[in-house]
Amino acid sequence: MIPAFNHSHVLPPFEGERLISAHSSPYVVATGEFVQRFAINAARHAIIDGFMRYRGELRRLGFVRGFQWLDGSFVEDVESREGRAPRDIDIVTFAHPPAGMSTEQIRDMMQSHADLFDHALCKAAFRCDTAIVNLATSPEWLVTQTRYWYGLYSHRRGDALWKGMLQLPLDSNDLEGLQMLTELNFEGESNAGST
Repeated sequence: MIPAFNHSHVLPPFEGERLISAHSSPYVVATGEFVQRFAINAARHAIIDGFMRYRGELRRLGFVRGFQWLDGSFVEDVESREGRAPRDIDIVTFAHPPAGMSTEQIRDMMQSHADLFDHALCKAAFRCDTAIVNLATSPEWLVTQTRYWYGLYSHRRGDALWKGMLQLPLDSNDLEGLQMLTELNFEGESNAGST
């Protein structure tokens, strides 16, 4: 379950008693829940559409095991706080490499699909500000990468406010989310669940 935004217009870093059994960030969500919560206006709808296409292309290439951390102003109530819509969604994908491919084959595939792996091209094509972490790497490097991305994503840009983020498994049912996205209109709530 995605918690409501707090008084600072962000997802809380945790809910409940912190040292006992808190519901905490990153909050694991399904695609349908994500779409239902955040596809609340035309700008967000377009960003989610790009994000869903990005996920589909990654899976088509064989990146099927892992998860994505979702962050940035997209998972904040930036409309209330800054009076603007989000421009993109920040994503770090933690994934195992495609099965049966050598390092050289993966490198070639990444070069031939630059729109998915080149930061600027991916942002232009999919409205996704992306990074990828290889889950098959050494444990030391994986810890270093996780520490970096968690530290970055768990604090709001500008004021370093501690905040929450979302985690979406790569194997989540995107068809449900795509169907919901197709059926949604933008009447009703003016924000994405602030309190």
